Amino acid sequence: MRYLLWLLVPVLLLGCNAGAYKISKEEYRERVRTLGVLPLMVDSNSAITHPERSRVIELLRRHNAGKEEELIARLRQQKGYFDVREIAGDPQQLFSRLVSGTTLRGKGDSQYVRYHFNAAVAREITAANMVDGLLVVIMSGLERTETRRDRGPLLAYLEAPYNPVLAAAAVVLPSGEIAWEYAPTGGESFLHLQYPAFDEAFYNKTDEVQIKFISVDGLERTLAEPDRKLFGGKKVPRLYGELFDRLTGAMHPGLLNPLRSKESTQ
Repeated sequence: MRYLLWLLVPVLLLGCNAGAYKISKEEYRERVRTLGVLPLMVDSNSAITHPERSRVIELLRRHNAGKEEELIARLRQQKGYFDVREIAGDPQQLFSRLVSGTTLRGKGDSQYVRYHFNAAVAREITAANMVDGLLVVIMSGLERTETRRDRGPLLAYLEAPYNPVLAAAAVVLPSGEIAWEYAPTGGESFLHLQYPAFDEAFYNKTDEVQIKFISVDGLERTLAEPDRKLFGGKKVPRLYGELFDRLTGAMHPGLLNPLRSKESTQ
């Protein structure tokens, strides 16, 4: 792949990836008073093209385990729900039962997978756990065109097909309807599986930049990298903390009316 020099930057590029309510916020607050949070899931049938694909999937599953506890804690701190509850279960079994299909949406670095959900299973899980909606977070691989920039002083960049791991999320009602959706658009990725070898091209005096897969050991270290924020955010590794910040910031429905909440429990 040939790379270009990033000489002029007339526009500041920011990802427009805030979550989208599929119903009004007022209706959302009325219908989703108690939120159930499922374990983080991995779509093992998605496009993960890493040469050690099975190890990458196992790595994601292992690092995902138990991380929903911190997501629940952050949602509770927002006080946007009467209660936020953990939904226990095996992530793989929950995924196979709850997910009924997928649709590819968007183009370029805004392409993502939208998941559809089985209404009967959603109704069963919400009733069994006495919640009004389910927060589902799914990680999946996808091949899409993105722009990656060199970390060096020349500001080179390479636009090419890459294979990142994305994290999508949705709040699913008992009807199977999606009340809120978070789509990883604008080039946002949870985990890069590849990198453009700018240094290799530089030292070989060529503008042909190879795209290489990161080793499984490298991915392991990235997933375990601690959050180095000065204040807060140290209960989970950096990538998970950043993901949870994006999700909780995007899905905040506003403060729950305490009087209406009291009435709902009587």
